[in-house]
Amino acid sequence: MTVQTNPIGILALQGDYFEHGRVLKKLGHKFIYVKTPEELIQVESLILPGGESTTMRKLAKQNKLWDRLKKFKGPMLGTCAGIILMAKEITGPSEEGLGLLDVTIARNAYGSQINSFTDMGQYIQKKKNIEMVFIRAPQITRIGERCEVIAEYKGQPVGVQQGNLIGLTFHPEISRNYDLIERFLSLK
Repeated sequence: MTVQTNPIGILALQGDYFEHGRVLKKLGHKFIYVKTPEELIQVESLILPGGESTTMRKLAKQNKLWDRLKKFKGPMLGTCAGIILMAKEITGPSEEGLGLLDVTIARNAYGSQINSFTDMGQYIQKKKNIEMVFIRAPQITRIGERCEVIAEYKGQPVGVQQGNLIGLTFHPEISRNYDLIERFLSLK
C-alpha cells in the first residue's frame, strides 16, 4: 500500500463521488471531498467522478475551480463524466474540456440511462478480464500519440493513460474490481 502525506481529492460538485470515497476508505487511503480552491490545494492527486459533465463544469466554474483544475499537476483519474471533463475535445455536443488528456470523447455514445449495462472487458497490461459498469457512457473516438490504451471493451478503447492521467469511460468504483483504481493510486 502506498503511504501518502496528503489526502486524495475527490471532486465533489455532483455525481458519484461518495462511491469513490467508499472505495478509497476500503483500500485504506485518506481522502477529502473537493468543492473549493482551498480544498484543491490540500491534495496531491484527484479523482473526477462520473455524473453529469455539463453540470460539473458549470459548478466548477461557479466555485472558481475550473481554471485551477486545468493547472493541476498531480495524478488524476477521470471516470465516465470525469474523462469527458479531462478531454482535449468533446463531441455530442461539443463542449469545453480541461484539455488535459489528449483524446476526443463522444458523450453518451452508448445511449441513454436505459442503455446502461455491466459486462466484462480487458485490463490490457495485466491481460485480465475485469467487470466494467457503463452508465450513459462516453466513447473514446480519438487517442493522441502520448496516450496509451490500458483497457478495452469488445476491441474498443475504454481506458487510457497519459503520464499521470488516467481516463476511463466506465465506473470502476461500482464494479467488483479495483485494479485500475489501484493503478491510479500508485502514480506519482
